Amino acid sequence: MKCNGLNQNIVLIGLVLLVTFKMTSQVKERPFILVTADERHQILEKIETQDWANDIFTELKEKADFQVKTFYKNPKTYLEKLPFNWSEGNKNDFPPFYKTYHIENGIQKNLDNATDKEQKYMELLDQYLQIAIDCGMMYYFTQDEKYAYLASSILYSFTKSVQKSEVSDWRGRGGWLFPYDGFREVRVLGYKVPLVYDFTGSYLKKGGKSFDIIKNRKVDFPINELQDVCRTYADISINYGHTGSNHSVLESTSLVYNALAMDDEKERHTLLSYFLTENTENQDAINVMYKKYKKKGDIWPETSQYLNHSTAILAKLLLVVNKYDPSLKLGEKYQNILFALPRLDYFVYPNNEIIRWGDGHRTSHAPYEAYENAYILSKMDGLEELQHKYAPLIKGAMNSGKYNRKSPEALFWYSDDMNQQVAKIDLPRTDRVYHAGIVLQRNLSSTNNPKDGLMCFVGGAHMVHGHAEGMNIELYGEGQVLGADHGRKRYGKDLHENYSRLFAAHNTVIVNGSSQGEGGWVNLGINSVELISMEPNLGEEAVSPFHSYSQTSFEDDKGEKAEATQERTLALIRTSPTTGYYVDVFRSKSKLINQYHDYLYHNISDTLVFKNNDMVFKQTPYRYVANANGKWKQNKEYRNPGWHFFKNVWSSETYDKDVKATFKTEKLRTGSIFMQLHVLGFNNREYTKVKAPTTFESPKPYDSLPTPTLVIRNYGETWKNPFVVVYEPFNENERATIQSVEKLEENGFYKGLKIISHTPTEKLIQYVVTQSKNEIFQDEVLGIYFKGTFAIISLKENKSLHSIYIGNGDKLIYKNETIVTDASKTYYKTY
Repeated sequence: MKCNGLNQNIVLIGLVLLVTFKMTSQVKERPFILVTADERHQILEKIETQDWANDIFTELKEKADFQVKTFYKNPKTYLEKLPFNWSEGNKNDFPPFYKTYHIENGIQKNLDNATDKEQKYMELLDQYLQIAIDCGMMYYFTQDEKYAYLASSILYSFTKSVQKSEVSDWRGRGGWLFPYDGFREVRVLGYKVPLVYDFTGSYLKKGGKSFDIIKNRKVDFPINELQDVCRTYADISINYGHTGSNHSVLESTSLVYNALAMDDEKERHTLLSYFLTENTENQDAINVMYKKYKKKGDIWPETSQYLNHSTAILAKLLLVVNKYDPSLKLGEKYQNILFALPRLDYFVYPNNEIIRWGDGHRTSHAPYEAYENAYILSKMDGLEELQHKYAPLIKGAMNSGKYNRKSPEALFWYSDDMNQQVAKIDLPRTDRVYHAGIVLQRNLSSTNNPKDGLMCFVGGAHMVHGHAEGMNIELYGEGQVLGADHGRKRYGKDLHENYSRLFAAHNTVIVNGSSQGEGGWVNLGINSVELISMEPNLGEEAVSPFHSYSQTSFEDDKGEKAEATQERTLALIRTSPTTGYYVDVFRSKSKLINQYHDYLYHNISDTLVFKNNDMVFKQTPYRYVANANGKWKQNKEYRNPGWHFFKNVWSSETYDKDVKATFKTEKLRTGSIFMQLHVLGFNNREYTKVKAPTTFESPKPYDSLPTPTLVIRNYGETWKNPFVVVYEPFNENERATIQSVEKLEENGFYKGLKIISHTPTEKLIQYVVTQSKNEIFQDEVLGIYFKGTFAIISLKENKSLHSIYIGNGDKLIYKNETIVTDASKTYYKTY
């Protein structure tokens, strides 16, 4: 057992940090990590008087009583089921535990992809330590020593055996019982050990005994040895691992709890300083982590589950340490962390699924326990704005059945003293996830039916757990995310490394077959998608209830074979309470000669059907396999762009006409839905349909089926004549409303679209003009002049004006109607 680095640091900074805390001459009585002895009476009253508290207590008691009953039948047999490696033990002494390893192709790796068999020792230790915590808590509640006897006996065996192993020397991710994954060990085992001690400490200090399976009798507990174990687990957090990601957050729980397990007050505060102020090469303190939350509403800059989880952990630890020393006022000092907690609730589709980027998941539950922790901390520190923010959110979640208190920690911390006001989150028409380059648009329906809602986003950026995705989109329709990001499954596998993380898994454009990430986290660095303009702007009222758009740019310049500048205009256009469509205009040009560009769109479905009878498709199995056997070095070098995973590849000859196609999704439990595409035709275009890998977290059965995908190749630049696709979702009980789509051109170059729709209530003729910034479109025949980025002229069936919308522009003329916008460059009028 080694923790020399930690001891040296303690010597260096110990005296200095005593001033951080209010020191008292009186020794603190355990427990005090999660709860104190002084709070016990009020908690028992809560259990007696409040049904939710009694339910939690009753369930905990039943679990603990079952374990106590089994233990008392034969303590030796009960404890010998721990994963002792008796073959390495000395006679009359505790043996070491079996270690947990994961081996692939003869190489030791972390436990991300460990098999059930490989995880059995880890799971057994985890199970026993959780039993010890449960019984420790029951001792706290009841003061019945039978619970403390069992809890301390498990802790005794763990303490004795874990010390028989050496801590890994690998500072990158080494551990103790998980030699190649200390990062996981502190999150599974490390944080539990100090909690068991904290809850049983008073029992042990007054002479309580533990069972020794070697001596087969009750013995005194070796508290000094336990202190060494906790010190070592703290050291794994402080001096192992890496900084700059969520790893420091995830290891902080073990660090804080093990620090608070120290009986020596000076050492306790010194170890706590590594959470509060002292940073190492391997661990960020909260003062560095907080730099991620510069402004109110900023979020942890990773993917969805990591940003939510990280912020929830920090909120909990701020509460734990603040309860330990209220003079620190950590809630007040780090309040932007607390403001960040509900942010993910704003990035949801109408069906409550989350927009997906990087390694993020599609579904995630709001961290209501974290809301309660933030509420309690804000009460402690007198932060009224946060109290008023969280009390209604918590009450609303409870009243709607989304949240029920379940954890024993709720008994320690939560009460019913919040006001009865209930809050509803009002979702804005547009929003942004800045660190992910995401610009989203939504248009909820007046029917309040999630199937009638429309929502889309464009985004892309580099971050920890980010993907090399370019300028990617997702599209929602008929209650599902149809144009979906692939997502991810298990880390480290070929699929994740060479597809999920790469351009081909996203709805983006690949340039010269060579778009890739480079540099940054695990060599997946890309530039951020940059916003050029949008309407409505974030936080502003929309000028139209039916229209919105965004225009973004991206530099695809990683590696040496893409060297492209790109621009994407994505518009959401509602035509009735139940219908609408998306317009996607993607421009791309490379500095290199012989350039070509591939537009990719994946849609959850069974088939992709082309309606053009004169299109002929032939099998082209070798079209995307050039890099299928390229060099792959895990987390460093990849088989870009990843499209060698495409199967059942069928391609057309060059085809320059407009194309109409439909993705058919006919196996959903809720009925069939469709996504119809109108693709403007230009010279030098080829069309390919493929089966891409499964889109993860799709609705059944599509979570286990391949994903039909469209690939459009253009030889030459696609700036003057970009990729232009109109997407319309509809269901089996209705018809697609769009009857025709034609291009608007000037001097042979694309300027916009004429779209004719038959909605449930009217016929619409819409001229949708989509240009780069400050460009001019003039068509004397149509009587249109427009200087600007985005505008829609809508006509009734008799060709009289229905409405005019300007998302961004200076001047628009339609026949006798002339509009000059104000400083906002926006306009909307119905006729």
